[in-house]
Amino acid sequence: MSIEIRNLKESSKLNIKGGVVLDGFPSAGLLNAIASECLIRSSGTELFGVIDSPEFPPLSIISNSMPHFPARLHVNEGLKVAFFISEFNIDPRMQSTMGKKILEWAMQNECKLIVSAAGILGPRQNNGENASTNSEQSIFAVTSTPSAAKIAKANNFIQLQSGTIGGIPATLLNEGSLLGLDVIVLLVNTMPDAPDFRASALISNAVTKLVPGLSCDIASLLGEAETVENKIKQIRDGHKESSYIT
Repeated sequence: MSIEIRNLKESSKLNIKGGVVLDGFPSAGLLNAIASECLIRSSGTELFGVIDSPEFPPLSIISNSMPHFPARLHVNEGLKVAFFISEFNIDPRMQSTMGKKILEWAMQNECKLIVSAAGILGPRQNNGENASTNSEQSIFAVTSTPSAAKIAKANNFIQLQSGTIGGIPATLLNEGSLLGLDVIVLLVNTMPDAPDFRASALISNAVTKLVPGLSCDIASLLGEAETVENKIKQIRDGHKESSYIT
């Protein structure tokens, strides 16, 4: 299964040496996708290329009356950061290939760190209500190298001791370990059955620590989180009431 990065700008002129590559492909709770979209909007990135494959679904994302590829590569050369993002879930059979393509691009551009995220499915502290983006929720991390582990520790991420990670983050970790590339996968508790804006805010906040100058409208994400949580609460309350009707 082939995946191609089609540059819209001359790649030889791109200079993000020593920069950071972010995996923004959808995961549980859409953590990566939501966090990356917020960071892209807030940090003035530009569309550098599109990601295409014969196996991708034929989709066109219409924005401002213009068509766009659903999988894209955004870059902020000043901040030395690149985002791989997608509007659809990558077929599990292609996730390993996609992870390797991200690493290949990072190596070609001499980036120093690759960052991804994954959700921990389980009960959230404070039941997800009135939680902020600070220490009320722990952020765990899995790293590919000792040097990546030092970066995670310096940012107060808790090193995960045991568990299982799948998808693109797994490929980034495994291949990164073999290649000696620094990879950090951030982990937070998430809701698997709905877009989790609160967990995405935590991820966004963590990423801004790893990329100096990068910013995100955290307040907006928390506002979206409250809206989603209220809707879920209304649905659950409705189910409880209906269960008493005879």
